[in-house]
Amino acid sequence: MNSKTLIIATILLAAVAVATAQTDGLPSGSSSSAVGTMPSVPNPSAPNSDAPAPIQPAISAPTPNRHVSFRHDGMWLSTEDGHTFVQIHGYVQADDRMFTSTTHGEELDTFLFRRIRPLFEGTVFNNVDFRFMPDFGQNNPQIQEAFLELKTLPFAKLRVGKFKEPIGLEVLRQDRDLTFPERSIASDLVPLRYIGAQLSGSILSNSITYQGGYFNGSSDGSNGVFTQWYNGNEGAARAFFHPFATTHIGALRQLGVGIGGSAGSQHGTISGLKTIGQTTFFKYSSGAVADGQHNRLSPQAYYYAGPFGLMGEYTISSQEVLNKGLTARVRNEAWQVAGSFLLTGEKNGYSGVHPRNGFEPGRGYGHFGALEVAVRYAQVRIGGNAFPNFANPSTAARLAGGPGFGFNWYLTRYVKLQTDYEHTGFYMAAGAKSSLHSENVLMNQIQLSF
Repeated sequence: MNSKTLIIATILLAAVAVATAQTDGLPSGSSSSAVGTMPSVPNPSAPNSDAPAPIQPAISAPTPNRHVSFRHDGMWLSTEDGHTFVQIHGYVQADDRMFTSTTHGEELDTFLFRRIRPLFEGTVFNNVDFRFMPDFGQNNPQIQEAFLELKTLPFAKLRVGKFKEPIGLEVLRQDRDLTFPERSIASDLVPLRYIGAQLSGSILSNSITYQGGYFNGSSDGSNGVFTQWYNGNEGAARAFFHPFATTHIGALRQLGVGIGGSAGSQHGTISGLKTIGQTTFFKYSSGAVADGQHNRLSPQAYYYAGPFGLMGEYTISSQEVLNKGLTARVRNEAWQVAGSFLLTGEKNGYSGVHPRNGFEPGRGYGHFGALEVAVRYAQVRIGGNAFPNFANPSTAARLAGGPGFGFNWYLTRYVKLQTDYEHTGFYMAAGAKSSLHSENVLMNQIQLSF
């Protein structure tokens, strides 16, 4: 048995032990469904727990007169009146990635800690929410999120700090709630977290939510550094609608449609685009830089009904590029469609899956957690005018895309095992000989929440 196999077996054994210990601690006749999820900073703009907001449902304040308490959703520190409190929790994701084919034929099999994220969040004086989330995964310590949010006006909450820009549907989903271990390549064309300020809220009984803000940074598929100021700024906005949220048509209550977009200016280095296996399939020539306007538009939708879930989005990213005195506006496009189904009948949702029964094999059939199957297809197309003046047609793909197939096992609300097979094929610019092989990767992920 090699060392990688031993590490994976040890983590899997620990996950099963944690799951069993957590469910064994419940009273007789109860199940893991009595244990709540790890809530995040309050977000009353969502009509329900499945709403597509960057932050999940609101924190319920701790019971007054209990200054320190340990609950199913972490450790709580609170003042006597409960108006100021801190919640401490987090999650760890460990990945094993095995490639049967790589873009350049190199050996990429690896085991890594994809995310190690403690979370510190809460409320000050009952009016200001906060979150601080560092990340120690992949041997690259960084501050992923750090912000304050004034919630005096529920319909116009002001957030300042580093957080996700309100554009992409999949990007705005919490990392621990993803259906697949990695987001699709369609998310390469939207930014992640940058420093900025944002107003958000909801109207008409939470059936319409909005976010709008101004951010320092505008690179596609990239994450800002908390201590670094970028040579680019943009305004971003998003509106999302639940047209049947307040009706009696139960089958359509979880239908949501929306649109996000941004407009800004970017100068300097342009980030490359990566496959799901995290290898670069497109990058501009070494001398090419961003040199002006950078705009995005992203229509998006999802639908959830019982154990079934479906989501899709389409993104256009258009920016000015300069190389050796030549300029052009390059328009890149991406789209994805993803569906999932819970074999054990639990309710599917944008904000994650909560197993009806935890992993308790001693209690017989039906106590093995939640089982989910998933499938998706995603594609990215680079603007034709990028070649050959701004990108090498022999080494940079003109189009990349392919299917993915996943299977998820939720042992409890705290332990999730994921297996995902992804195929990505590449097409070069017309007349160019391809130097990229198709990428085939099997990813296994263990997520432990605390």
